[in-house]
Amino acid sequence: MTATAARRKLDPDELAALEEERDFLLASLADLDREHEAGDLDDDDHAALRDDYTARAAEVLRAIDERREAFAAAAPARPAGRRWVVAGVLVAVALLAGVLVAQASGRRSARDTLTGDIRRTPTQQAQECLPLTFETAQDPRKVLDAKTCFEAVLDQDPRNPTALTYFGWALLLSGEPGLRDTGREFLMKSVEAAPEYPDAYAFLAILENRLGNFAEADKWLDTFESLDPSPDMASLTEGLRAEIDEGLAGGSTTTTSQVGGG
Repeated sequence: MTATAARRKLDPDELAALEEERDFLLASLADLDREHEAGDLDDDDHAALRDDYTARAAEVLRAIDERREAFAAAAPARPAGRRWVVAGVLVAVALLAGVLVAQASGRRSARDTLTGDIRRTPTQQAQECLPLTFETAQDPRKVLDAKTCFEAVLDQDPRNPTALTYFGWALLLSGEPGLRDTGREFLMKSVEAAPEYPDAYAFLAILENRLGNFAEADKWLDTFESLDPSPDMASLTEGLRAEIDEGLAGGSTTTTSQVGGG
């Protein structure tokens, strides 16, 4: 890799441009599906356009992954106590923004409206907090900013699944043992508030697998997969089933209380 290419991978403006292109492509995919379902686009045109947008989106997502991995590699070394989280889920966090754009385009909470009201819904406000979830994986101190942002949403809508889920995930990504139980509690609140919202189940499966609670992880992953998650969200758990099955075959199950901070 040339020095120029290396610098581009660490250029925030390059990353921002890729993210804008990703947003456009994912929103376009959602629009295509809506037009097809409404009968405004025939099967052949829909298939051709969807294949084109999907290929372009995949290329952009790979480029984003490469740049986020470059940022992660250039970041200062983390204390050992945080490695159990970051080592297993950094790729998942790298895809987080793309997944959430897809959600915003294709999934709307019952509390949201389709009117011309310019006020942001709680879900839209929660989505504006989402970059702080990724930043927490890079810098655990950002969990305080995430707390402030998500709590402002939850003050308005205490059962908002986006805020509950991604605040809980931010707490877990901070790597602080004292926040682990609190992070799980927020994920469980999301499950209770919106049982058909798949994201919380994915994060619970990832968490329990990392802790060695393979039976629990298996249960959460089964539920997640049964909810027909988007392809982008499903990519967060790619390979997780094999890890869980391997753990179950080994007969090793570790309770949460037995897992330390490191």
